[in-house]
Amino acid sequence: MENYKYTLDKTSKKFICPNCNKKSFVLYIDTETDNYLVDNFGRCDRETNCGYHKAPPKARKYFLIPFLCLKNMSDKVVQLTDINGFKFIIPKSQILEQQENGCWVSEWFLKNSTIFYLGNQSKYLNNDELVLVNTVIKRDKPPDLVPSFHSLELLNEMYFEKPHIDNLTTFLKRHFSQHEVFEVIQKYFITGVGHFWKNSTGFWQIDEKNKIHACKIMLYDESTGKRIKKPYNHINWLHKAFKDSEFKLSQSLFGLHLINEDYEKTIAIVESEKTAIIMSILLPDFIWIATGSKQNLKFELLKPLKKREVVLFPDKGEYSVWFERATELNKVGFKITVSKLIEQTNFGDGFDLVDYYLKL
Repeated sequence: MENYKYTLDKTSKKFICPNCNKKSFVLYIDTETDNYLVDNFGRCDRETNCGYHKAPPKARKYFLIPFLCLKNMSDKVVQLTDINGFKFIIPKSQILEQQENGCWVSEWFLKNSTIFYLGNQSKYLNNDELVLVNTVIKRDKPPDLVPSFHSLELLNEMYFEKPHIDNLTTFLKRHFSQHEVFEVIQKYFITGVGHFWKNSTGFWQIDEKNKIHACKIMLYDESTGKRIKKPYNHINWLHKAFKDSEFKLSQSLFGLHLINEDYEKTIAIVESEKTAIIMSILLPDFIWIATGSKQNLKFELLKPLKKREVVLFPDKGEYSVWFERATELNKVGFKITVSKLIEQTNFGDGFDLVDYYLKL
């Protein structure tokens, strides 16, 4: 097992020494999280008059991993489904204890897995006696920044006052009527953007409370309607165009603001923003929403849809992943079904509903 490495705090902050009662005690810190260790692990700076030094013991570290589901697979392993819907097989020997919505997993195992854990709550256990040795407390730090939002005035300025031509809208006009294109542009606030690339398109991520989380910028080919991916993937964000280093991106589903327009309609979810836009023209009986990426099909982003009927339309090759995530989400109250329409076609991986309906 690995010994966790600590170091004495290199800042000027001192605490009361437990031996000499002078404010000369330097605590050890966790070098990964930059947090203090408690239980008087540290060294007194009064080396001549005191010299007290208590180093952290060799210990095993455990992190609390939240889960949607923890399922016994055998007498030796469990299957953990994390809060984003990803599944992991974990040996029971690496789990210290289980709580209602989380379990403590050893750092040794986590370092050799793909489970994200460094920001999670942790504790240390003596290797020999397996009893709690110390806990972690936060150092004095500024509070985390709250998520940032764009203003309605900015959207109004870019959408209404300073419109730009964009290649995606040009493509839409070649396949649909002027009225259909006008309506869908208004519905999703499709915006021509002059930043990064000429004739690029801005996709505003507006939530169900009309808060603007972000504006994703992408470049399309006006003839094919395909995204430009060579010589690199043409994707960026509006806050980066403004060089706003303090903007804290917190994404929302694209089209989420539409769910309040009709409480009876089923929500249809696809991956691509372009696909959601086009399918809202072709099949208007659904409210079409896009995740923007396959990784965004997760609890935090889908939470506003928990009481609605939802149908997922995964791209070709993604059916099994989206089906597994839907299954886990349904266990916590969602009402999600997954369409096999594209998976049953002869299309190659990555094709979606637009390819199916427009035969692009």
